Amino acid sequence: MKFLFAAFVATSQVFAQQSPPPGKTTEQQARSYVTSAFVTGAAPMVLSESVSVSPELRQRLGLAPAADSRAVYQALVALTAGKPVQVRPAAPDEIAKAQAPAAPEKPLFALESGDATLILQYDLERDHVAFIGLPGAVAVAAPVVAPAPPQKLPEVAAEPAKPAPVLQVVEPQVPRAAKPAALAARPAPPAAAVPAPDSRPVLRKTGACEIKPVMTDQDLVNCGATPR
Repeated sequence: MKFLFAAFVATSQVFAQQSPPPGKTTEQQARSYVTSAFVTGAAPMVLSESVSVSPELRQRLGLAPAADSRAVYQALVALTAGKPVQVRPAAPDEIAKAQAPAAPEKPLFALESGDATLILQYDLERDHVAFIGLPGAVAVAAPVVAPAPPQKLPEVAAEPAKPAPVLQVVEPQVPRAAKPAALAARPAPPAAAVPAPDSRPVLRKTGACEIKPVMTDQDLVNCGATPR
């Protein structure tokens, strides 16, 4: 009886050493939590507030140096949105290439979604992801192109300065009135012809008027006419 009791106590101690302490997250639970967080896109607390992101992944996500954990989570959700998500233990070569911090008590998972593979280090004590990186990607900085040296312009011999032209000042003159041209002599108008005085005697009425076939000047005067 004492032997059975001693065996029961020893077995209980072994199970107590193998089972996780109450409240501590297991690796299986951590994998399930990570999968759910990236499938739903509604669990930003899965990342530590001070989560470490590798330079390669930060460059791929286009994150600013001062981006907080929520910005990192939103960028990761955008990377995995609409794609199946699978979380598995990371392979040794993936762990070596990801250059995650050495922490044996923090398991490393590989999250696969589409053509993207992420390496996550999970802190079981604090129940969140402490590190995220890429398996072997190397950040490539944009090439810095040295500015081209300024081109030298061909030297042009300076021409001697030409003397400034001397300007001649002409004083304004008052225009003089032109003398009127001499009036051309006009021809004198012809003198009016003075009729010669009629030397004929002035006829007077001497008798009664008689109509005759041929009438003389006197007959015309007698009839009241003026002879020509």
